[in-house]
Amino acid sequence: MLPLPTAFLPSILYFQKLLRSNFVIEINESYNKQTIRNRYEILTSNGIQLLSIPVVHGKGKKLLTKDIAIDYSTKWRVLHARAIKTAYASSPYFEDYYDGLTEILLKDHEFLIDKNNEMLNFLFSSLDLEFSITYTNDFITSNEANLAFNYLDKEDELGFSYQQVIGFSPSFVPNLSMIDLLFNEGPMARKLVFP
Repeated sequence: MLPLPTAFLPSILYFQKLLRSNFVIEINESYNKQTIRNRYEILTSNGIQLLSIPVVHGKGKKLLTKDIAIDYSTKWRVLHARAIKTAYASSPYFEDYYDGLTEILLKDHEFLIDKNNEMLNFLFSSLDLEFSITYTNDFITSNEANLAFNYLDKEDELGFSYQQVIGFSPSFVPNLSMIDLLFNEGPMARKLVFP
């Protein structure tokens, strides 16, 4: 089994890696701040916008990813929903997916892993893909795990491009959140990420 970190609205490369491997989501690692575990990127008229889910950090102690709680002390959910709507409202498949996405976004999940899991299942369902998510029982420390984690940090080629509605430059912007591909390509996104 290939261990991958949990991700909220993961990048296209992450999603490809997930679909093309026998995967398991690593939840027994020490939580790493400022990573794909709680961050995603969308394309706006001003360029790439990084959105982040605030989490509750343990005071002076390391927490496992599975124990990371979401911080609801700010109105981040409304801001994320507004940013996504502003960025993608004119995309061809916006109305097909926005309501389902925001329903999960606005829901009160106690733990980050639960919100990430529900969002990943939403992406699978939206693309008519049947995958069940399994989690690690213990932290996997093999070389294979290191390769999987490093893969996600690289600027690898997607192997395809698609028409993006909004762009701050005339060139294609690769490897954004899967919602960029979903809103722009709809059901065709499945053939691009899982040929």
